[in-house]
Amino acid sequence: MKRSSAVSLGLSIAGAVLCVMQVHAQTLGYWSTNRNDAGRAGAQKAEKSITKESFHGEFKFLWKLKLGKEAGGFRSYSEPLLIPRLINSQGFKDFVIWSDRQNVYAVDSELGKILWQKHYDAAPSTCGASNLAMTMEPPLVINFGARRAPGQKPAPPQGPLAVNERRIGVAAGGGGFGLKGIYVLTPDGALHEQVITTGVDFASPVKFVPHAVGFSKGLALGGTVMYTTTSAACAGGKNALYMVNMASSDYPMASYDSKSVPLLAAIGPTLGDDVAYVVTGKSANPNAEGVHSNSLVALTPDAKVKAWYEAEGPLRNVSPVSFTYKGKRLVVAPGKSGSFVLLDGGTPGGEDHHTVLAETPSVGGALGEAPDALAVWQDTTSDTTWIFSSIHGAVNASAKFATSNGATAQGSIVAFKLEENNGKMALTPQWVSKGMVNPAPPVIANGLVLALAQGNASTPARLLVLDAADGKELYTSGTAVPTYALMAGVTVGDGHVFFVTHDNTLYSFGIGIEH
Repeated sequence: MKRSSAVSLGLSIAGAVLCVMQVHAQTLGYWSTNRNDAGRAGAQKAEKSITKESFHGEFKFLWKLKLGKEAGGFRSYSEPLLIPRLINSQGFKDFVIWSDRQNVYAVDSELGKILWQKHYDAAPSTCGASNLAMTMEPPLVINFGARRAPGQKPAPPQGPLAVNERRIGVAAGGGGFGLKGIYVLTPDGALHEQVITTGVDFASPVKFVPHAVGFSKGLALGGTVMYTTTSAACAGGKNALYMVNMASSDYPMASYDSKSVPLLAAIGPTLGDDVAYVVTGKSANPNAEGVHSNSLVALTPDAKVKAWYEAEGPLRNVSPVSFTYKGKRLVVAPGKSGSFVLLDGGTPGGEDHHTVLAETPSVGGALGEAPDALAVWQDTTSDTTWIFSSIHGAVNASAKFATSNGATAQGSIVAFKLEENNGKMALTPQWVSKGMVNPAPPVIANGLVLALAQGNASTPARLLVLDAADGKELYTSGTAVPTYALMAGVTVGDGHVFFVTHDNTLYSFGIGIEH
């Protein structure tokens, strides 16, 4: 009984500290899901250390750490997640978290040492397994300018939940522990939640996907609704988007079955205002009822089709980005013949399902399985909105970018400006980076583009830092990484940049601190 009381007291203190530290951590930079937010922006607004002015001479390779055994065969896209300034039994720690096929690893982001490891017994699917899909509850948004009414007392702090009150998602988006847990989808279709500081189970897992998850394509959390996408890789598996409402104790689930049409959602669905966006591929049965191929489909939280944009021809495997521009929800997505389109986020495609707000020239790129992703950076100093994308394969010369930084036969990063003229919007080509072998989706911080050239079996990976204004190279990791990466994402926060190579080695670059 004494031990139980001590544990409860410890949890109460830890919970209080977590809530306090959460205020501070908002200035450091969480990375709570693939591409950092549910709109898949790929931008780190809270980064303070890595800037054009400060990183020269200080930005460098910091450490590397092998995580588990390398798994052969198929691999899904994955990014490390970041949680700064939490407290565990060892004091205040900055966590970087990554998953392989059966394990989640939490690492001290400053020291490069494992803090905890969680193994899941659910065996990988026999038809090919992917890395465990993960996402975290986003940090609370605190209104520091808010004022209580005269005489109004502050709300009492919430204590930890009793064990019998805990369940998956019981306080999604915040609760007694503020940013409480990390969600993990295992190959058997079960959704788990781990306490971030310790890795222990927060509550019993719940069944999310009704079939074995052979190829999980990421999780996304919108309010209390969790989303994921799957591929029809195994018997019983489906091309589908699944959603579960965690606000209800019976976990009502809905799904959008795209039948023979694959979902091009390598990093999971992109979310908007109570809408999930997915890009669909080519249909083996064009007359399949209720399925929109070669499209961006907008789905409501109960899996109903709200609207869709249909392209004239097959789409590249590019994850869209959703963002707010002058109070309006916009989406940039792949378009016909290797172009990009700007869409109304509320009604993409309009009444005729072909209406766009703007469209780029055909940029090109490969139609293969290698996933690309868009990113958006809204530069508040110049009131300019930039759109970036990784490109596999050569860039079309006819796209007429204002600046080219070299040949791009194997891949590159491209940049556009969102511009308005006489009420019309345009995505204006700005620059193409130097060539990269197998570029990972770009990440943006403080006017810098952090780009990983993943390489291949004969070409080692390189981390590059580019000037977001013109794509010029400001830094390269050179020979610091001796091997290649595969389906890797880049994460940035608190002065550090992280990615994982094909042999499950976690790399850290950035601006170190004195210990």
